[in-house]
Amino acid sequence: MEPQATANKWQIIIKFSLIYALITIALDLVLYILDLQNKMSVLSTIVLIVTTLGSVYFGVISIRDNVMNGFITYGHSVSTGLLISLFAGLIVTVYTYFFESFIDPEFMQNIINQAKRDMIERGENEENIERAIGMISKMNKPWIFALMGLLGQLFYGLIASLIISNFTKRIDPDSSYNSLSNN
Repeated sequence: MEPQATANKWQIIIKFSLIYALITIALDLVLYILDLQNKMSVLSTIVLIVTTLGSVYFGVISIRDNVMNGFITYGHSVSTGLLISLFAGLIVTVYTYFFESFIDPEFMQNIINQAKRDMIERGENEENIERAIGMISKMNKPWIFALMGLLGQLFYGLIASLIISNFTKRIDPDSSYNSLSNN
């Protein structure tokens, strides 16, 4: 069954993408302001997983119930979740680039310094440390970090969409019956 109101579908996708992106950005800013970016990784990861799952779930349910007459296929559910993740990822990518270029230009250098400290504490030898830091330094550009964030958002959005679509799909029994009777 085709969506009845294309504008409603896109409004819903944009709405849940914005919610997803704004929660992600707010969490990042709170951690930055409180100087907890490196210390709250487990908690922030849990919040981001819940945000991803919640945004995709409620976005798919909203489209299923408000646009698709209460029915949605597995594939349409997955594609909806991916679109939500894509748009949220694009918003977060722009924010990340802006943040690393203008708000905290030393962000990547701080990550490199922290990685070096962690490797020293683990007892890594100097050659391994220099090799690892060299690899990290090559990628020390805001656009590379932002692009990696977008790819990460899409990956987690795909995983969330694949899982959630198992629970949100609802096949229209009339369309199945009509396709059988037309043959």
